[in-house]
Amino acid sequence: MANSTINIRRYDIDWLRVILFGLLIPFHVAIGIYWSTYGDEVNPNIANDIDEDREQLAEDGNDYSTESIDFTSMILHWMHQWRLAALFMISGMGTAFAFRNRTYGKFLKERVKRLIIPMLFGMWTTGFVSGVLLGAIDLSAGFGGGLSAFVKHIIGTSIIFWIPIYGKVYALGHLWFLWNLFLYSLILTPLFHFAQKYPDGRVTELVRAAFSMRGGLGIMLLLPTMLALAEILFKPWFPGFIGIGYEWFWFFGFFLFGYACIIAKNEYYQFLESKRILVTCITGVWTIAFVWIRIQQHYDNIPYVDGGWIFNGIVHNSMTILGCLIHSFHAWFWCLTIFAWGAHLLNKPNQNLVYLNQAVYPFYIVHMPLTFAGLGIASQFGITSYPAVILASIFVTIACWLAFEIIKRTRATCFLFGIKPIKPR
Repeated sequence: MANSTINIRRYDIDWLRVILFGLLIPFHVAIGIYWSTYGDEVNPNIANDIDEDREQLAEDGNDYSTESIDFTSMILHWMHQWRLAALFMISGMGTAFAFRNRTYGKFLKERVKRLIIPMLFGMWTTGFVSGVLLGAIDLSAGFGGGLSAFVKHIIGTSIIFWIPIYGKVYALGHLWFLWNLFLYSLILTPLFHFAQKYPDGRVTELVRAAFSMRGGLGIMLLLPTMLALAEILFKPWFPGFIGIGYEWFWFFGFFLFGYACIIAKNEYYQFLESKRILVTCITGVWTIAFVWIRIQQHYDNIPYVDGGWIFNGIVHNSMTILGCLIHSFHAWFWCLTIFAWGAHLLNKPNQNLVYLNQAVYPFYIVHMPLTFAGLGIASQFGITSYPAVILASIFVTIACWLAFEIIKRTRATCFLFGIKPIKPR
């Protein structure tokens, strides 16, 4: 009885996983255009702007950087705050399902197969292609040309990867998500094992108590406050960037709470159904607060949202603490809204869902160099702004789909890309 809910397939979680990973493509394309994240060379807006236009944009504070606050940048800022948080929650939920019929040894072995192998393979291959497309790797340099550069890339990234904190920035790129997931799973395995061994024990009782507090205060107040406390402790010293700094601890919280949602069983889903409209309305209020604090960050030139304000000579003041609270509550309530409406609308099987679920990892691993290629194509044709986002996103999606169709056809490539075999029903 204790595992009855865990053993039920949640199609809404599968759908949300596919949708949120799917948003990765237009998001990564857009930040390459509106924030110039990958450099000026692959930004079609910069490649086609005249100097006077760029000077005017810089004067207006919208100069193709993450500091800009024009409409498109604010949409990207807003999306960036909850999309990854929701994905870490989904990963925590998936972990609860994955651990249900496994020993901790089998679970960790599967984590290596599903996370570490694809991460290393992607680091060596798609990372190499990305370096070539961005001009960081010269195929004509050195003895042996491209082969020599490829070998150097494998050796170099394998060494740099182990440098604490910042090693993964230069070695993993967008694949940092897999490494964080593995570390979170490894650290929490004893807790998972204890909860599995004692399904009605102290851990499960504490989770259910938090999720069954009167008025939903445990979910709507206690959990996001814990996320905000992590920000208050770590954010002054460590800016958040691809899962390092304060983000490492923050995403750890989302992952753990995602796991807790599933072992809480009925308490969690009853809350989502009964409080769906209320949660949606509160989310709107926190969204307004987030827009305000992000604009305030721009004009005060203090990174209330991004973190690392020790470089401004500040440990904490009323605005930084308020920024931590707004940031965590905004992200948390967007996650709740997404899961509430997902549970209400998407918890139904579909013949395409298994196919789409299989495609998630290959799409994720190969999409980054294809993003650079798509931006380069837009630049070559002189296409800018929203048309460039649309064109590049279509190109990346089609190319990823073709890659997946090739990858899924052999056991070796399925293994290297972390594709789960489909179990017969």
